Amino acid sequence: MATGTAGTLWGLTPIVVYAILVLLDVDVVLATVGALVVAALQTGTAPLELGELMGESLGSFIAVVGLIILLGGGLGRVVTETGAAATTVRAVLHGIGISTRLRFRIGVMASATLLAAALGTLSGASALLAPIVLPIAAALRLTPPSVAAMFHAGTAAGLVIGPFTPPVVTITGAAQIGYGDYLLNAGIPMAAAVWLTGLGMSHWIQRRTEGTESYPDEIGEDLASAPTAAKRATVGFLGSMAVLVVLGIVFQASYTYVLIVMPVSAAVTALLGRMPPNAALQAMYRGAQPLLWLFLLFWLLNPMLELLEKSGAYDAMQRLMAPALDDVGPWLFCMIVLLVGWLGISGAAVAQVVLLQKLFGPALAAAGVPPGAWAAVLLGSSQIDWFGPFPGPDMIGQMGLARSRNLRMMMYNGWAIMIANLALFAVLFLVLV
Repeated sequence: MATGTAGTLWGLTPIVVYAILVLLDVDVVLATVGALVVAALQTGTAPLELGELMGESLGSFIAVVGLIILLGGGLGRVVTETGAAATTVRAVLHGIGISTRLRFRIGVMASATLLAAALGTLSGASALLAPIVLPIAAALRLTPPSVAAMFHAGTAAGLVIGPFTPPVVTITGAAQIGYGDYLLNAGIPMAAAVWLTGLGMSHWIQRRTEGTESYPDEIGEDLASAPTAAKRATVGFLGSMAVLVVLGIVFQASYTYVLIVMPVSAAVTALLGRMPPNAALQAMYRGAQPLLWLFLLFWLLNPMLELLEKSGAYDAMQRLMAPALDDVGPWLFCMIVLLVGWLGISGAAVAQVVLLQKLFGPALAAAGVPPGAWAAVLLGSSQIDWFGPFPGPDMIGQMGLARSRNLRMMMYNGWAIMIANLALFAVLFLVLV
């Protein structure tokens, strides 16, 4: 292996290449391939050695997270095709009531949170919600930008508290913290800030767009009762998830427990929903297929990180940062890492978490940052960019599903949630450290 760049900041060149390619809108998997090639060339890694690294990567933490995401997509498809997802939404809306705009907003956002927490996807949850709630929104004269704000805030809140969503699995694994502790220290506080701010902003946006924007009258769909099989599937899905989550918490299961949870919950849901085994497997395949790129990303990302470690780049970065970070104290350390992750590292959220863990993880003990605070840092640094300062694909996707074209109002919603979260984490770090 070449040593010319060992132990110097030149070893971080692959990360710079990765960031530039992502900012140029190159597919994130291709950006990772480019960074991996640069890392291999820099370290003099031969093709055979690189092949061994890629083989070992299949059993790495980050590749397992990619597999969990594939299984989550498959479970989501089974839940959707058995009617359990739509039945859950209808039950929530009926339970809360839709007699006023406020009650409807709460119902929509609660449904979005539940679906995103269960399915592990923002756009997938909103796609299920849209055909059910848009006709009611039209009848209540709610505007598309207001509904888009509800979708974005509700699903984002669900994604940070769902027990088996990609960010939660990654953060609890990286921070070596249990799901219950994660919820108390990071997940619930952020979800509450996102949810309440989004609820207020949807009302604020409604007042400023009412009379100028509206849904067409021909939108049609109702809250008809779900078939009996769909109701049974809903009981199977929610019941199996609840039991498995409780068991995981009681026995302090690691993130690999999810590899059991996903297929078991899918099997119970399909069985009670009268979905034949072959059809259930086909649904799992269809659900996993759109997420294959994420598995490939994580599989390729691990060898790149291994080569960065061999280059000595992390050691060089830590030597450079150590004098400054040793003197700042735990609160400022947390804030610095949060800002570095939020503004300085682009790409998939899971990749952001792994990079931050590699860069700053060794300094945690010296800085006096406990696991709960570190989980909060990883959460905020990787997820606040959902809301700003720039529009992202998640934000645009929620607009499309809500049939809104008003990016300005969506940005106002995102900035409000972003500011609320920055204030939240600043206070949260004071409490946790």
